Amino acid sequence: MLKKFQQEYATKNVQFILIDFDGAILESDQAFLNINTKGLLVDIHPFFECFFSIKDMLDDELIFNCVHLVVDQKEFVTDIKFLKEEEGILVIISDYTSHYVAYQAIAQTRNESIINGELITIKNAELEERERFKNIFIRNFSHELRNPLTSIISITKIISNTDLTSEQENMIQFLQESNANLKLLLDDILSISMISSGRLKLTENVFSLSQLFELIEFTYKTKAAGKGLKLEVKVDKKIPDYVEGDRLRLYQVLTNLLDNALKYTHEGKITLNVQFNQKRANKVNMRFEVLDTGIGISSDNYDAIFESFNQLNNLNDNPGSGLGLSIVKGLLNLMGSTIKLTSEMGKGSNFHFDISLKQPLQTTNPILKNKKVQKSSKIISDKKYRILLAEDDINVQTVLFKLLLNTGHFYIDLVNDGSLVMEKLINDEYDLILMDINLPNVMGDEVTRLIRDFPFKNIKKIPIIGLTGYSFEDDFASFKKAGMNAVLSKPFDDQDLIDLIFKYV
Repeated sequence: MLKKFQQEYATKNVQFILIDFDGAILESDQAFLNINTKGLLVDIHPFFECFFSIKDMLDDELIFNCVHLVVDQKEFVTDIKFLKEEEGILVIISDYTSHYVAYQAIAQTRNESIINGELITIKNAELEERERFKNIFIRNFSHELRNPLTSIISITKIISNTDLTSEQENMIQFLQESNANLKLLLDDILSISMISSGRLKLTENVFSLSQLFELIEFTYKTKAAGKGLKLEVKVDKKIPDYVEGDRLRLYQVLTNLLDNALKYTHEGKITLNVQFNQKRANKVNMRFEVLDTGIGISSDNYDAIFESFNQLNNLNDNPGSGLGLSIVKGLLNLMGSTIKLTSEMGKGSNFHFDISLKQPLQTTNPILKNKKVQKSSKIISDKKYRILLAEDDINVQTVLFKLLLNTGHFYIDLVNDGSLVMEKLINDEYDLILMDINLPNVMGDEVTRLIRDFPFKNIKKIPIIGLTGYSFEDDFASFKKAGMNAVLSKPFDDQDLIDLIFKYV
């Protein structure tokens, strides 16, 4: 019985054809090709024309692989072997159609996989290059804008302290609001860049939630009143006063949500609601909600509004960069939370998130006491201090000269080239150095390293405050590592600079 199956299956895909030495068919087993046994081999398929070229050199056997035959409108992929026998020439045709088709499919799949892998690699490299270019552009763009913005803000503030007419006061107020908006836009673009590049790091410190809410309420009640709206701040009594976390980023999230609510609300009220969820160990979980009675958001736009530079609509009465909600989403992801939204068209929106913050073991107010002591220690004496200003931008030079000289407590010398700083320090004595980072010839951080390594005249102990248009946190860390006592990002608040100077002199 086994012999029966062997004969059935072993010869199923193999056909034997016996021909004479002139190519006439003597016999065929008709396994899968229907062959006319009275015809010629070349009648089967034009491929067999090759027989006349090989018959004289055929000593033993000759094999042709992967031969495509079309017989009776059927296509076969075969291996063909020619064997020389005493009776004639034996032609063995093996049908490997399914084998070759499967092999070709596997090979094609493998090739496509390799090609797709290469395409993904190329695409990733392209995306990385785009991201690198974007971050470099934002870094340089931000730096170049911060110098003139510093000058504009400072000069505007100086002018505001002079005698002005009511019309001029209105113009100055308009300038100050425009400057503040431009600074916020710069900070937003920088935040987006830092979040997307993974360079934004959270800084956790103990802070007072009640003071944060008071600041928000004071700021946004005025803004809301300007649009004829009411602002309500509701804080659960179970919320602790002192927590540990990144106060700046939490403030940035809440203010962006409130700004968004103000933008799209034209009547009614805006509410900041803070609820206590639970406490586990030393962590407090809270829910923050910003509710408005604005125009609402359709469910189709829920995802889109959290993308960078996307706005709900393009109406002229809703200006803005479209960055606020994207920043909120990115910052909350960093803080281990998620922004959620419920809204109804024409009735308003509810943006909310749950967040856990550490509760310090001692909840008294040593921080505030320390801050009060620090403020009271900044008593300005009658002594005048010598300051070396290293700055190459003439506009920044002008505003800093005006700002410092108006206090009546400083003598100021100026250098506009990094290579001249050491010469001034060797020839004169100074109480403090204001050092721009991006100086010609020798960068400010490089000059700082030279100062900290200088062995004579106690020069290496002079306090150095860095002034920079760069605002990445790792840049700040690098400048401080070079030896700077503190770094201020342009544009800075005039009082912050004065306070910082008196801290070190």
